[in-house]
Amino acid sequence: MERAQRQRLIALARGAGLLPALDAIRYFRSTRQNAAANRKFLAEHQEFAPPPLRWMYDMYAGTSFSQYWGMGMQTAAVIAGKIDAHVEAGAPRVADWGCGLARVIRHLPERYRRTGFDYNLHAINWCKEEIEGVEFYHNNLMPPLPAAAASFDALYALSVFTHLSEAAHDAWIGEIERVLAPGGVFLGAFHMVPPAGQLLPDEQSRFEAGQLVVRGGVKEGSRTYTAHHPEPYLREKLLVNFDIIEPPIDLFAQTLFVARKR
Repeated sequence: MERAQRQRLIALARGAGLLPALDAIRYFRSTRQNAAANRKFLAEHQEFAPPPLRWMYDMYAGTSFSQYWGMGMQTAAVIAGKIDAHVEAGAPRVADWGCGLARVIRHLPERYRRTGFDYNLHAINWCKEEIEGVEFYHNNLMPPLPAAAASFDALYALSVFTHLSEAAHDAWIGEIERVLAPGGVFLGAFHMVPPAGQLLPDEQSRFEAGQLVVRGGVKEGSRTYTAHHPEPYLREKLLVNFDIIEPPIDLFAQTLFVARKR
């Protein structure tokens, strides 16, 4: 099935309120497909505490322990490289907003003072029990974070704004400014280059006009609530109070911006 046709069917399912049911079917299919590989991974990594499969799928659209581990390591290496390039502190205070099941933050250098935030209380409780060397806190869908002003030298948000309304975009970028120290670095991954056929015609027109495109109809903050970010929107609105300090790069089908708080 071509991508454009698939997107039209997804839009119909979204409008009819059927998307959660279809997603549940995909979840059970994923657990069956990955069952044998997951057993093998656990046998070879006996120190590994497996994240709950239901929340893994909810956050990452997959139930593979190997993929969870490998993508976390690769992403952490990219994030750490950016932080080390732009933050002078030897032991920087680093926040992962939208940490989920600690897929990335668990692999960051231990010399970092690491803090994870997420609005999924189940994930935060699991992280507190299973992940050492990181402080974890629950936050609500809307600000504030449970942190004082200027608490962090760097904060990253990987595919977080991609699941929020425009009102939440406005609120959260202000909160990020609040918790970053003067000159602090923000690293954000966004849906900036949708594949051909990904957006419906009216969505494509708004995207090309520089407007944020949001697909709702499901719970805000969930993986199936999606936002697509045209570059002018990011540069001229969302990050207007930041200086973009290096060219954006591809990061697992999203675009990573690195920006410094003014």
